[in-house]
Amino acid sequence: MKRFVGLFLIILFLPSGLAFATAKEVKYVIIKVSAANIREKPTTKASILTIGRYGDRYPLVEDLGPWLKIKLPDGRIGFVWTPLTRVEGEKVVEKVVIKKVPVPQPQPKPQPKPKPKPPEEKLVLPPTAKGKIQLGKRLYYEKKYEKALKVLEKAVADAALISSEGERRQRTADAYFVMGLCKLALGDRYRAKKFFKKTVRLVPDYTLIVTSGEYDPSVVELWKEAEAEVEDELVRERMRRKY
Repeated sequence: MKRFVGLFLIILFLPSGLAFATAKEVKYVIIKVSAANIREKPTTKASILTIGRYGDRYPLVEDLGPWLKIKLPDGRIGFVWTPLTRVEGEKVVEKVVIKKVPVPQPQPKPQPKPKPKPPEEKLVLPPTAKGKIQLGKRLYYEKKYEKALKVLEKAVADAALISSEGERRQRTADAYFVMGLCKLALGDRYRAKKFFKKTVRLVPDYTLIVTSGEYDPSVVELWKEAEAEVEDELVRERMRRKY
């Protein structure tokens, strides 16, 4: 016995993925005479289910040699004598399934979370010039030079309001000197010397504090340069007033 039903699998490679098409080969029995008896069983003694006319097509279920097993339109199974028919095959696509092949997407690298910055220390400014100068010195020793300069600028402004001239000159000189220290620590020798010169002009005896051994030799060296320049400037000023 032979079955005339075949299954074909077609695979297509498409940009969107793989396309799977299943095609089944179906054999049909075609009546080639004016009338053919279709019987209940494969024998001439069986009862007739219906009569096939010329050109009628029935799906072939099985080839039994002298008889062909066919399927009637109402779903019943019948048998027809083979010499009264011819068999033709036909491919029928039953199902098409398109399966997209997932394209791996590049995963973004996890970015390290930035470490939260510690909250900046809020400076509470003392109300007096003397207190601000002391705070500026502390910030200088803590190497917070920029903050120290801002505090000392306010100290200079407060010192200008002091009524006593001696105290006003001393507080202003103290502020200028520490500002010179900050500028020197930041690598700005030019501005550091300018602040030292302002200090010398306000309090000439300030050199005793600078050369007491508390400060680095680089500070003492720049101070002496500033002191010498101020002395030359004062000599020239006296000469201009004399003539």
